[in-house]
Amino acid sequence: MADDPQNTPGNGPEDKPEGAPGTATGSERKGEAGKGAEGDQANAVKTERAAREAAEKRASEAEQEAARLRRSNAATKGTDLDALRAEVRAEFTEALVRAELRAAAAGRLRDPADALALLDVSSLAGPGGDIDAAAVAAAVDQLVKDKPYLAVAETDPASSWGDVGAGPRDTAEPEPATPLDRLRRAYAA
Repeated sequence: MADDPQNTPGNGPEDKPEGAPGTATGSERKGEAGKGAEGDQANAVKTERAAREAAEKRASEAEQEAARLRRSNAATKGTDLDALRAEVRAEFTEALVRAELRAAAAGRLRDPADALALLDVSSLAGPGGDIDAAAVAAAVDQLVKDKPYLAVAETDPASSWGDVGAGPRDTAEPEPATPLDRLRRAYAA
C-alpha cells in the first residue's frame, strides 16, 4: 500500500475538499449517466459565481458599515473635544479658586487648608470660570463666624511674649552676704 500511487499524500480524496477542482464527486465516481466533464465544469462555474457574489455582497456591506462608523466617529469627535475642553477648564478653575481661598484664609485661619476642607470650592467660581473674590472673602468670614476655634487668636503683640525674666525689676532685694543667708531666705519663703 505504501507504493500505491493512489495513497500518496495529496492524491487521496481526504486531502482535497469536496468540490475542489481535480476531485471527483460521488456521482462521478459511480459513473452517473448524463453527466460528464462538461456538467461538472458548469456546476463548478455556478458554485464559483455564487461564492463570488456572496463575497462581493459581504464586502459591500462591510464598506457601508465602515462608512457609517466613520460618520458616527466624526460626529462624536467634536463633542468629545468640547467635553475635554470643558473638563480641563473646570479643573483649572477649581485650582484657581483653591489658590484664592488659601490666600484669603492665610491671615484669618490657623491652618488655611481647613478652608479648603470645609468650604465648597465649586460654589465660589462663576459660570464662565471667573473667581468671585468677594464670595471667597465672605465664605472665609462665614467659616470664622461658624467655627471660631479655627481662627487665629487675636492678642496684643506685647503680651504675647509673656514675662521671660529679663530686664530691671521694681523691687530688688539685696544680695545675701553668705551662702547660709541665701539658704535661710529660700526656706523662709
